[in-house]
This record gives sequence, structure tokens and C-alpha cells, in this order.
Amino acid sequence: MKKLVIPFLFSMLLLQTACNKEKRYIYQVQEQELYQSANEKQTLKTTTQFISIAYSDLFGTTITNSELTKFDVALQAFGDKAVLQDMIVKSLLNRSGVQIPSDNAMRADVAAFVEGTYLRIYNRKPNEFEAWKMKDLIEKNADITVKMVYYSLMTSEEYRYY
Repeated sequence: MKKLVIPFLFSMLLLQTACNKEKRYIYQVQEQELYQSANEKQTLKTTTQFISIAYSDLFGTTITNSELTKFDVALQAFGDKAVLQDMIVKSLLNRSGVQIPSDNAMRADVAAFVEGTYLRIYNRKPNEFEAWKMKDLIEKNADITVKMVYYSLMTSEEYRYY
């Protein structure tokens, strides 16, 4: 009988500890603006940083190592990096799977589009002039598309710095 009691008590002890609920912790992330203005960006992005950030901004995920290497080799081999960076941004914008708003969504609420795009691309809100100018440009020119706005912001001098 003693031989059965000890394993039984041991198994009950194991079951009791195994059935305790785990404590769940919930962490909240507070949104924070990284920059107040473009003047705060002083450091030039490396080629791999530029490619990785551009890919993440457009696809919402990280770039594969093989694709990053392919773009990086092309950038390192070419003399004028700005020209190739423009070509990379253009090719990424024309791929399927790009996560950008539709043209209809942009035109439905231009002010929200402009602010959201600046936050996404530049990690800051547009100043009053930038917001007014971009909104005015979009509203007065029906030919402007979301891809054009993203291309212009991502090929700007500010986007090359962090």
C-alpha cells in the first residue's frame, strides 16, 4: 500500500503545480514622435539602412537577406547613390504587395493622408506649411497619385538622413 501512496502523492503534487494559471503581463507602448523637424536629422543612412527602412515603410515587414544583399551590391557598385536610391524606391513602389493607401482614400481625407504619410515616412508630423502645401497640391491636381507622393517623399534629401 505504501508503494502506491508515494507515487500517487507525487503525481498529485505535479498536477497541482502544473495546473496553476500563468500570470499574464500586458505591456503598453506609448506612441512617440521621433523628430520635431527635419533639422534634427543629422546622420546619413548607410546603404543597408536606406534599403531596409524603405522596404519596411512600403511593405510593413523586413526585407529578406538575399534581396537586401542584391540591392546593397548594386548601390555599392554604382557611383551616384542618389540615382540608384531613386530607382530602388521606384521599383519597390511598383511591386505588388505594397501597403500604401489607395488614391480614393487619399482624396477622401487629404489632411489625414498627409499627416499619416509624414509620420510613416519621416517619423514626424508635417509643419503647418508642409501640411498646407501638400494638401493644396493634391486637391488642385487630380493627376497626383499616392505613388507619386510616396516617391517624392522617399527620394527627398530628408529621407536619406535619420
